[in-house]
Amino acid sequence: MSKKLRRQHWVDSQVQGTLVRRILFHWCAFFVVTLMCVSVMQLLLGDPNKTITERITQPGSGLILVGVIMLALFPAFALDTIRFSNRFVGPIARLRRFMRELSEGKEIGTLAFRDNDFWADVADEFNSVTARVQEQETEINELKEKLSAFESTTSV
Repeated sequence: MSKKLRRQHWVDSQVQGTLVRRILFHWCAFFVVTLMCVSVMQLLLGDPNKTITERITQPGSGLILVGVIMLALFPAFALDTIRFSNRFVGPIARLRRFMRELSEGKEIGTLAFRDNDFWADVADEFNSVTARVQEQETEINELKEKLSAFESTTSV
């Protein structure tokens, strides 16, 4: 496996952008549910001498603390999602590049993914297909040479 370090975090904006949007949606849902839970806890466990309305409208330091904590955690969630997604987005981006170069007839090396990337077996399978394609291209070129040599001897 390749030991190269990642140079960029944002590899495929379509896939990783979707993941970040989903994490944002889940984070917002979690944030709302957490605030509701803290509010209900204040309502149930608050000062029994106050009315329910006073308990609900009372500015709670608990709500503010939960809000600050949740806001502080979101960038860590998003960054971790992007870094984690590199384990499957990066290999596919590399595979696509190698397939494009192979289809253009360029000489390509051996495809290898980084340690801890997903789909390491895909690189092995692609390398097998590449070897087969290169063998067939060599065989085709040899047959073309034989055909042109045969045509040049028969035309005389």
